[in-house]
Amino acid sequence: MQTIRQPTLLDICKLVTLGAVWASAFLCIEIALVDFSPLAIACWRITIGTLALTPLVIFSARGVSGSWPDNPRIWVFITLSGLLYNAIPFTLISWGQQYISSGVAAILMSCGPFIALGLSHFLTNDDRFTIPKLIGVSLGFSGVLVLIGAQAMGGSTQAILGQLAMVAAVTCYVLSSLLIRRIVGLSPLMISLAVLATSSVYMIPMLFAFGEPFPVIEHRSSLIALIFLGLVPTAAAYILRVQIAQQVGATFLAQVSYIIPVFGLFWSWLFLDQIPGSTSWIALLFILSGLGISRLFPQKYSRRKTARVSAKSNGTMDSNP
Repeated sequence: MQTIRQPTLLDICKLVTLGAVWASAFLCIEIALVDFSPLAIACWRITIGTLALTPLVIFSARGVSGSWPDNPRIWVFITLSGLLYNAIPFTLISWGQQYISSGVAAILMSCGPFIALGLSHFLTNDDRFTIPKLIGVSLGFSGVLVLIGAQAMGGSTQAILGQLAMVAAVTCYVLSSLLIRRIVGLSPLMISLAVLATSSVYMIPMLFAFGEPFPVIEHRSSLIALIFLGLVPTAAAYILRVQIAQQVGATFLAQVSYIIPVFGLFWSWLFLDQIPGSTSWIALLFILSGLGISRLFPQKYSRRKTARVSAKSNGTMDSNP
């Protein structure tokens, strides 16, 4: 597994860019759902992303893209990542957005840091609990509970199921981030293509067996949204996401879930004229507060944790906490 480093200003800029691009996916899905089924959207965005990355790998210099992976162990991680990052969450998100707006869907991705913090703490040695992170992600997750609780009070069962589908999807994203850190010796471009290609192997047969591959397209905007979805939030964002996960860790990457809601609400207002309700603003306040606190004194706490882990590995640390 690669060792992560402290995030730099460039890493933060990459994270903000990823959040803006990723948030546009929810807008595209809502538009594409007019003519395409959730399964079709998930399948074709993966296929388009694969087709977009393939020529980049073929025509890139060997030192940039690298060779096709030949290690069976690496293919295990790639196969699992294809399920957890593409096949399952893409289907869940498209299905869930039948019942909730793109803005609410984007806000619900904010539970990612909470899940990532717990999993990274127990499954890695260098991405550990800190007090600011714990407080910050707890506030962020409280925002998610505000949204789900409001739907529960209103008695909207379908909306609750749609929101829970988002939570399940972001859990898959976090697990895939931990798996990607174990894929070593490959460039981000090659990893992106390998994972997308394996995902298309799952999804294309499923679509032809259980869905409608080529529906009647009555609105050109839905087709444009689907193509954009495959090219930008899927293919282009995938390369950036892999870079961040490998270099600075799953917990830092999961903080993109705090950025996504801001852009998600903005894109929904700009293109769909959707005005967020008071519940959405309250949830967003919790999320942004959590982001600020989770970034408070990160290096100070990280150095303490790193020192404790090193001491423990050298046998010099007391067994008591």
